[in-house]
Amino acid sequence: MNRRIASIGAGIALQCWQIAAQTAPPLDAPAFSLQPRQQVSATGEASRTSAADPNQIERLLAEQQLKPAQANTQTDADAAAEISACVARNIRTLDPTNPKWNETDPRWEPMRRTIMQDCARRREFRIKSVQSELQRMYRDALANSYAQHLSHADAEILLRFYSTEIGRRFLAFQNRLTVIEFDSMQKAQLRAAADGTMPGSVPAPSSMPVPAPDVVKRRAAILLMSRQILLMVQWQQDAAKSGGDASGWAIAPIMMNMATTMEGEAIDQIETEYARDLPAFSAFLSSPAEKNEIRALADAQMSFGTASATQLIKLAPEWNGDLAKWREQYRALSPVSPASGTRAASGPASK
Repeated sequence: MNRRIASIGAGIALQCWQIAAQTAPPLDAPAFSLQPRQQVSATGEASRTSAADPNQIERLLAEQQLKPAQANTQTDADAAAEISACVARNIRTLDPTNPKWNETDPRWEPMRRTIMQDCARRREFRIKSVQSELQRMYRDALANSYAQHLSHADAEILLRFYSTEIGRRFLAFQNRLTVIEFDSMQKAQLRAAADGTMPGSVPAPSSMPVPAPDVVKRRAAILLMSRQILLMVQWQQDAAKSGGDASGWAIAPIMMNMATTMEGEAIDQIETEYARDLPAFSAFLSSPAEKNEIRALADAQMSFGTASATQLIKLAPEWNGDLAKWREQYRALSPVSPASGTRAASGPASK
């Protein structure tokens, strides 16, 4: 159960990464409804404090570079890879307990084509109809979380930092780490789908050399400067403070393990490129203003995960009818002998 919860948490993070940030100039009026920030006084009573104003929040939203490129900027090769990954994730779910359901089964190819067509159709639907709504939801969640957690002074500190050369390099650094984490999670999901295991339990391919302990430690130190990893740590801390079982929210170690083994060379390259900047990045991440921003990011992603469920259901084969249709078609196809081209007498495969 704990690993399942961790997988769900990582899924929330992935969805947030996939919702492309909409960089835009400040609006004449806020595009969201802000809740006033409250602070508990020494007497235990909530009191108003000077919160980040709508203009500051709009500017902070425009600065965020947490996610990979938007789907509408992808190349044909990117689209083909996304559709192929969708097929790989779903095809084994037609008969998950059947060890003989693989590429050697004569039904594999017709079902692969069907799933590929539906994956392409759902991808187009996501881009045209769902993605803009998800973008709005994430933007609103982050805006309100900023309003709850950032003071006016916090926002000014953040905006001043992001306007500097080192601040812009910090955002680029974060974006590079996000892509690495996203890619490693995608690879783990594909291997998990193929092996029938949970993403966090999939070891590195045997063809990959096992990195030395000092190399793993160095790569982990870089990943611990990722805000996406830090907000996952925040989730675990929140679960511990609530008195519940926090082990299920230990998502950060899972992500770091996958990234250090599957994307090690990319991490090493980033470390080399940003070597001179790392002390400044570390100092900024330790600042009270940035800690409050990470707190805001953590809450925003959790809020988005809840609010976006109605939209994400439209894309989930388990809920939108695609999986039921695929399984019905799969059961209707009797195994065919590759040698003779005739239908075998064994009848439909087991459910």
